[in-house]
Amino acid sequence: MKRLFITLVCLSLFAGCTSPSYSSIDNPSAGGDATSKQIVDYIDMRLEQEYYWLDEVMERGGSFNRTLKWDKYLANSLSRLSTNGDDGYITDNGQRIFYSYIRDAKSATRTTTTTEGFGLELYYTIVSLDDNMLGFVINNVHAGSPAEAANLRRGDMIISINGKTINRDNYMTLFNSIEHNTASELRLVAQRQTATNANEASVAATLQKGSYMATPVAHHSVITVPNSDKRIGYLVYTAFEADYDEHLLEALATLAAEGVNSFILDLRTNGGGHVSSAVTLCSALLGAEHAGATLTELRRNPRNKTSLGNTTTLLEDVGVSLNLNELTVICSEYTASASELVVMGLRGLDIPVTVIGTTTEGKNCGMDVTRRTFGTTTVEYAPITFMCVNAKGFGEWGEGITPDIDLSMDNTMGVKDEYFPMPRAEWGDLSYDIGLVAAVASVTGKKISTSDYSATRANIAITPTIAVDRPFVGTLYEVEER
Repeated sequence: MKRLFITLVCLSLFAGCTSPSYSSIDNPSAGGDATSKQIVDYIDMRLEQEYYWLDEVMERGGSFNRTLKWDKYLANSLSRLSTNGDDGYITDNGQRIFYSYIRDAKSATRTTTTTEGFGLELYYTIVSLDDNMLGFVINNVHAGSPAEAANLRRGDMIISINGKTINRDNYMTLFNSIEHNTASELRLVAQRQTATNANEASVAATLQKGSYMATPVAHHSVITVPNSDKRIGYLVYTAFEADYDEHLLEALATLAAEGVNSFILDLRTNGGGHVSSAVTLCSALLGAEHAGATLTELRRNPRNKTSLGNTTTLLEDVGVSLNLNELTVICSEYTASASELVVMGLRGLDIPVTVIGTTTEGKNCGMDVTRRTFGTTTVEYAPITFMCVNAKGFGEWGEGITPDIDLSMDNTMGVKDEYFPMPRAEWGDLSYDIGLVAAVASVTGKKISTSDYSATRANIAITPTIAVDRPFVGTLYEVEER
């Protein structure tokens, strides 16, 4: 299911200088300064050589508007093609958003796993509390961050920042002050959705920027249920980031050492990332005996002019083995790309995967990401260059993976949250996190009882109202310099 939302957050793109390496396909670059022309040439080079739909590029490249500056050129050119429907999605206001992108690498390059900021990640949708009052829901709090030290939790709803109540006039500026660290200090007032009394309902916190480890391994634990022989490993993984593969393997090794015999993988907010990290995760989940098995084949256009042809990606012996023979995955419309590849790749190996949540985004394609320096500026360029298929040759999940249990509508579990995956509580909470409650019930075969679980009874009445785009979500890639 291609996501629909109003685009409210943008990244600015910058350019540098170097000598051009390629002349444009048909028309010479005529617009903008010399640097812009050079980068347009670079865009054309890879579209002609590697873009998955390069056949139409060759046919229609003469219509590309090379008077545009480079930061507008790629999207404008791709919008002139008709065969590349899997490259992106349409917003609810009719705007075409492409997965392919080019940007200044300063917005993407990280030289260390340590991050400077507040340690808060906000949920993609801003909620309405009344006619004008809005709230930002915390989607994740990083361990060791200023936010954790201030006792903020996932599911808390921020209603005031630096003394200003959030409303329709100021929400974008205030959203950016958190999500993009544009403030040096934050004084927050939040409401705790899981509070059981008025004294716990309001949380006030003052945050100063600080250093923390922004690992995508947000949570891992062992879940046991009375009168069940299941020891359930639970892992929340928010992005496939190769820089943190060591953290991923450490968490999986801990769960393996604790003797888990079932597993819930929470990918509800995981938009994808490195192919290599997907291989690492699946290799550890299945164990060394599956080393050498095909997880996926990355299929490129037969007319691809680089040395890159189809690539078969194999599972490995990563030194950690959970030896699973089935898996339960929590997904949502924000689950994309490498996350979807894990589900469909394991199914291609005849590993039963139960999906709980809502239909995923539907991104069955990926990009070979390159970086090139133009003077003092390095640009990162990622056109879609391949489609994914599993070991059975199946790759038709471009409309998303349909869940076995859809939590946004009436289902066999008897629990429903039409706003799923809106955060309600901390990771691992078996009282308010309906996704986890349903996953545990599915694994154990036990019926959910509202006397035991209050997942459908969050204390604050909220209505999602404005969706905010996170730039470049849904990526499946490897990065190289060329």
